[in-house]
Amino acid sequence: MTRMTIKDLGYVPGQLPAGPKNSILDVKGVQIGQVTVGEDGEDVRKGVTVIFPRHPDEISTPCYAGMYVLNGNGEVSGSYQIKDWGYTNTPLALTNSVSFGIVFHSIWQWVLQDAREKGKCLNEISHAYGTPVVGETADWHLNDVHKSALTQENVADAFKAAMTQTEVLEGQNGGGAGMTCHMFPGGTGTSSRVVKGGEEDGREYTVGVLVQTNYGHNYDLHIGGVPIGKLLLKEQKEAPQSKVPTGKADDGSIVTYLIFSTDAPMLPHQLNRLARHCAVGLAQVGGHGIGRNHSGDIVLALSTANKPNELVATPQVMGVGPVETNQIEIIKNESVDAMFRAASEATEEAILNSMIAGRAGRTGYKGLHLPGLPTDRVKELLAKYRVQV
Repeated sequence: MTRMTIKDLGYVPGQLPAGPKNSILDVKGVQIGQVTVGEDGEDVRKGVTVIFPRHPDEISTPCYAGMYVLNGNGEVSGSYQIKDWGYTNTPLALTNSVSFGIVFHSIWQWVLQDAREKGKCLNEISHAYGTPVVGETADWHLNDVHKSALTQENVADAFKAAMTQTEVLEGQNGGGAGMTCHMFPGGTGTSSRVVKGGEEDGREYTVGVLVQTNYGHNYDLHIGGVPIGKLLLKEQKEAPQSKVPTGKADDGSIVTYLIFSTDAPMLPHQLNRLARHCAVGLAQVGGHGIGRNHSGDIVLALSTANKPNELVATPQVMGVGPVETNQIEIIKNESVDAMFRAASEATEEAILNSMIAGRAGRTGYKGLHLPGLPTDRVKELLAKYRVQV
């Protein structure tokens, strides 16, 4: 299926330009590998998305990181390390809830194999790599969760795919398989924005967002300020044959994960702030319906610009050693507003793109059919109701 984005429906979130691919892959060095197991119409369609924030040859080089949790009914491993150290230095992954453990285990297996191939001893491994970062979302609306667990071989295949994959497969692919967004098939979505640097350096910085959407009621869905969800529900009442999904969403599966990557030189305290602004983009789509009690709205923000060397040259003696430093670059706080806007805009579009990618609909566990977002009708409603300035 040819990629369609929200821009094809006549709405462009924000004012900043997107990168060439309009995806997280516009951030130099980022690589993605996805594996999806199962087909539409089967009781289970599951998967995993593996993300290399740097080229695999440099994966043990730390990426400064920050996090934000709007509502915490979910899990991200490695979060304590990120809060304490301010960086991560392993591959990342997104998957379904019951595959969380095997994906975590499989990342460790990849790390150990990578270290062996590079000739690192056990002591070097313990210092060169941190805790794997894995996020999970619950897929028990469309999938039989008793059969949703992946195998180590599935995850290994995703690592292999990351070596050659050139596009992000959105919607019901990778970790997004089995996920719903505003009661339409959702899952994986991505977008990017480009921000200009100062006149003194002439550089441009890219902001890339990858989401795994699995949240929301249809009546809370907004696109470009238009209450699309309520309009579609109104039409359904007037024409019962309409295929807009109704009923109560399963609050236990309302979870959203956002991975935000940028090549702008930002430190952990700035990335924490940046992660918070991704929630602004989430609110543009979900309105007052985001951050519910059973929701896990969790954002991880990474910067690939600096390449700090956290390994010391002089070992400690009896627990004491000389203090060593890193030379790093940092953007000015007075210029960070453009990054905030980029994070919000790219997040909003990535969420919408995840639903548009699922427009064909999905048939899952016990024949449950979830119609896709009716993109033709949404385009008409946007043209009719959206305020053009």
